[in-house]
Amino acid sequence: MKISIIGAGPAGSTAAYYLAREKIDVELIDKTGFPREKPCAGGLFNPLLFYREFPHVKETDGKYIRKAKFYCGKYSTEHVSRSPLLKMLLRKDFDYFLFKKAINEGARFFINKAPEGDMLITATGVRGMKNYPRAGIGLVKDFKIKEDLDTVHIHYCFRGITGYCWVYPKKGHVNIGIGAYLPQKNIKSIYEDYIDFLERNNIASVKGKSYRAKIIPFAPIKKYYTEKSLIVGDSAGFVRPGTGEGIYFAMLSGKLAAQTIIEERDFSWYEARCRKEFGKYLRPAKFGWSRLLQSKILEKAIKIGAKDKTFTKMHVEDFFRIGNYKLGGRFLRNILIPGFH
Repeated sequence: MKISIIGAGPAGSTAAYYLAREKIDVELIDKTGFPREKPCAGGLFNPLLFYREFPHVKETDGKYIRKAKFYCGKYSTEHVSRSPLLKMLLRKDFDYFLFKKAINEGARFFINKAPEGDMLITATGVRGMKNYPRAGIGLVKDFKIKEDLDTVHIHYCFRGITGYCWVYPKKGHVNIGIGAYLPQKNIKSIYEDYIDFLERNNIASVKGKSYRAKIIPFAPIKKYYTEKSLIVGDSAGFVRPGTGEGIYFAMLSGKLAAQTIIEERDFSWYEARCRKEFGKYLRPAKFGWSRLLQSKILEKAIKIGAKDKTFTKMHVEDFFRIGNYKLGGRFLRNILIPGFH
């Protein structure tokens, strides 16, 4: 049996790694070689969970972050975690690490080769907005810095966007980005204003305002497989709405795709397992909130968090998937009880 994997990013390389470990003939195909740049924040949310699921990832070099500060409007709140919230890496290095792991196990790599496998794993990344029920856009860049930053900064609704801007520190770099639901006007100018804002407020100072843009799927496709193909990672829309996180879901879907083939299971088992393992994180918001309403709600949440540190802890841990909290009840109670805050 031969398996063809189209796309050698985290999802494809992870699938190749687990298949090759079982001595299955794997051809890993991509349009370019490695290492290569990838527009992405480059954060492993909840790194201890990553290590439990993918022990080899512990070998990667990165910066652990325990402190996060959230803003909306004139309010802010922060939390310092005992365990790492995330591990920040350069995506070029991380993708190359996963790629080499697959090759070292025996996967064979080809550039722009026609697939010849008996089965196919599709890991080609985002395939265009029309393929997903909801999508967004991100502008992002790793900037070299001399400062040793230690805090993640999340700015909700900056200049009225339906989304957030961020600062993610790395070793020798800082990742600055903006992610917003489409449609979003003037996103380039908003990104440039954000960089100016960071410097004015002594959060981060970088040279230039360059970026790389990418489409972000915010809802999975309806079916995660075809008759002969399992669809993994960004191709399937496995990105968490509200945070834009996708690396963990990409790798786990790649691992589950490999398991489906190794155990000779029906492809429907793969879809069921994906839904069970991480489907709760991929559900879009139930209400189509207007931008103004979303801004007011998030501003209220941050205001509450500024006084209620337990709420901030829950908010931060939910954001980085340290814990899965039902924040709605606690939040609504704070809003509806007169004079509570």
